[in-house]
Amino acid sequence: MTNSVPGAVIKTLTAFISKVTRYAARGQNLKCYRGQRDTSWENVPGLFRHDLSRLESNERRATRDLMAVHPHEFATDQTMFDRLVRMQHFGLPTRLMDVSLNPLVALYFATDPGPDGKASDGVVTAFAVPESREKYYDSDAVSCIANLANLDKDEKDDIVEIRRERKKGATWQGEIARSNAEDVYKKLHQFIRAEKSYFLPLIHPIDLFKPFYVHPKMSNRRILAQAGGFIVYGLKPPRSIKFAEEFKETKFIVPEASKPDLRRSLELLGITDSTLFPEIDRAAKRIEAKYR
Repeated sequence: MTNSVPGAVIKTLTAFISKVTRYAARGQNLKCYRGQRDTSWENVPGLFRHDLSRLESNERRATRDLMAVHPHEFATDQTMFDRLVRMQHFGLPTRLMDVSLNPLVALYFATDPGPDGKASDGVVTAFAVPESREKYYDSDAVSCIANLANLDKDEKDDIVEIRRERKKGATWQGEIARSNAEDVYKKLHQFIRAEKSYFLPLIHPIDLFKPFYVHPKMSNRRILAQAGGFIVYGLKPPRSIKFAEEFKETKFIVPEASKPDLRRSLELLGITDSTLFPEIDRAAKRIEAKYR
């Protein structure tokens, strides 16, 4: 999905702010950030992790299982994207990947020391998002990708196969018409029309494979606290697709030895577990730990 660009090694907060400020000022594209405590981890949504392949194969059932057990939690959600955001919030891996518009928030996650005896270098990945890949929560393209979660594995495989069998030399108009006439596309149209009655059955096939940055509704306390956003991922083709406009990654490496000092500096600036996770259950656990 991305072109990766070497970044810099970060040892102090001052150095990080200086380098990330220069990075953010380059170009007009939106910049978002993701922090991870281990540099070996891929930048992929939880659903696509190698150890969760069974969950990926059963995405449709897993999302329905959660909504069936807790229907009231999803009662106000109007779209499948809204439901995926809520599922992600409650800990179910989805096709959404969390990012932040605030690089200091990403740095906080990158300075996580991890379990005892498993220390490692962390990383902040900065994404430069092409304008064509920047969407809002009510975008038709976002609805198309989010509603892939309503299809079973065989149906999603059918879409991949339809893409693979595209005719050489065919116009995009012809490919759009051919694809949308297929039964699996017609089923996807039905799910999208349940959200948007005005939706025209003209899904661009390539859009179902693209990742998009999505500006979510700021109705979730954690999203507000973390200046959060999401990158929503479409289908995984058997071979990588080279898109005309790709996300460009820049990595800032956080050495394991520098994590404690960086974390203390962030906490002095108010970037703490308490501010990033304002839910009452997290607060209760912090208070318990304080007096244990």
